[in-house]
Amino acid sequence: MLLTFFLAVSCLILLMLNIKPHIRLAERYFRYLATRFPVMCASDEFHFLPRAEAAAEYYSCMDELDSMGLNIIITDLTLYRDEFSRFIARCDNLEDRIDLELLKANASGILIELELKRTWQHNPLLYLKIAFIGLDHALNKPAASSAECMDRILSRLAAIPGLLQQSVDNIRVVPQTYHDAARSMLMDCRRYIDHIGKTWPKDDPKLAGRMLYPYLERAGSALKAMANHLNRISVEPDERFATETLNETLHYHFLNQRNIDEIFDMAADEWKENLACLDDLKSKLEPSTSWQELYHSYLPGEIKNKNTLTLYRAEIDRLRDFFGCRGLRPTDLSSPVEVAETPLYLQSVRGAASFAAAFTDDPHEKSFFYITTRLPGSHTRKTELLLKKRFHREYKMLTAHETIPGHHFLDTIRRRLKNPIRRQIESPLFYEGWASYSETLLVELGYVHRPLDLLVDYKRRLWRSARCQVDVGLATGKISTTDALNLLETCGFSTEEARRQIDRFRLNPGYQLCYSLGSHEFGELKALCGGLMSDSDFHAFLLEGGELPFHLIRERLNNYSANYSAPKDT
Repeated sequence: MLLTFFLAVSCLILLMLNIKPHIRLAERYFRYLATRFPVMCASDEFHFLPRAEAAAEYYSCMDELDSMGLNIIITDLTLYRDEFSRFIARCDNLEDRIDLELLKANASGILIELELKRTWQHNPLLYLKIAFIGLDHALNKPAASSAECMDRILSRLAAIPGLLQQSVDNIRVVPQTYHDAARSMLMDCRRYIDHIGKTWPKDDPKLAGRMLYPYLERAGSALKAMANHLNRISVEPDERFATETLNETLHYHFLNQRNIDEIFDMAADEWKENLACLDDLKSKLEPSTSWQELYHSYLPGEIKNKNTLTLYRAEIDRLRDFFGCRGLRPTDLSSPVEVAETPLYLQSVRGAASFAAAFTDDPHEKSFFYITTRLPGSHTRKTELLLKKRFHREYKMLTAHETIPGHHFLDTIRRRLKNPIRRQIESPLFYEGWASYSETLLVELGYVHRPLDLLVDYKRRLWRSARCQVDVGLATGKISTTDALNLLETCGFSTEEARRQIDRFRLNPGYQLCYSLGSHEFGELKALCGGLMSDSDFHAFLLEGGELPFHLIRERLNNYSANYSAPKDT
């Protein structure tokens, strides 16, 4: 009641000052989330939260996930969501209404995560990621001085035992997939703690090591206690935890207006189309073998012996030059991104290739394209060679997806938007859809043209359509687990790896469909534009409007078209 009264009074004051009330309401909303979840808001690892800029003021604070506190947050977020709805009901300006729809969808997404999925009650990875991403931020985000940096490191280290104890208090049963991944991540976090200790040895003349070491020891003890708890609690099959939140995620978080059947049929049609392209290309290249064999045996000759990280760094430069000649703005293309090994504490739980965006526009803060050149727990030469071959086979597509014109380029533009709401809200459907659409631009613009490189492209598209079918199909009963296995095995994965993917998809319904559905939506928008604008203008229109739901992008396009076509006054 107090929050509702405060919001109402604030709106009246803002109206008197002639300031748009929804902007101030958004500022309070983002500030609220930044103070409650300072680590999660400052990281793109947690897609359900906004990139609330105020979190940069709290690098010495840690998120808290105690059950009583979370229940209060759920109540407050429900009030915010309802207030956004009331604003929408009386809003007659398209751009303001879009802002409010984004805010409401964002609050709805957090509520789905905290109130419906309740992953904080069965996902130990959530606590480990918060603890060690938070520590990483304290160590590496820009600081005014070394003393400030050390203060926030010590503060976050001191908070780790309490956060990990909350996982012990909240989690009584855990899915098999999360249990296995958490055990691996616990070992990686232990090694990360040891690495920090070696960076600041005990005999450091500036006393940093002696100050730090007791905190590192306590964090290590907390990891051990959490591991002991995981060994004691019940481990259950993943399917028991598959919450029926697909519809809620699609309609209330993504604001998607397509129905489930339409999405599944779209993915199934793309599957058939790409499978036919692969078979046709195979018959032209090597009729006596399968396309899977062609894929696995292919290694571009010109990059065969190159170091993986060096290869990807050079590819970013080539893509920057290529798209710079095709209308993308130099200021957006020039934003730096560093290619690096995936941080030790994330190697068990991040994809082999991933993007980590800078949080602010501070030129001293880096964005990273992370690559895992050695899979966790695997030390054989054969495994390393297989991983290296995949990275070298797919380097053009992977670099485009993660950097230019994919995630890194998109994120560079988002961080520079003047609209504070669209600058701080990301959408998984837009985000992953744009990166997948970016891969198609390589073929469309002729950057990728060799037959075997096209085979790699078709294979990646096939995998995206398979993930969409599995995501939607298992949640709705359209396909069985056996069908899902067959789809992923056709994409070239072993039965064991396919099963691991299926288990992971079940625990987060709605995310895997973003790649295929989002790319499809961008393709339809491009066709809708026709000759209305050039490709470079179309892409600028999309990205500079923020990561919007696709039906709202269509509204903006229709509005643009009406204004563009309207006769000018003489």
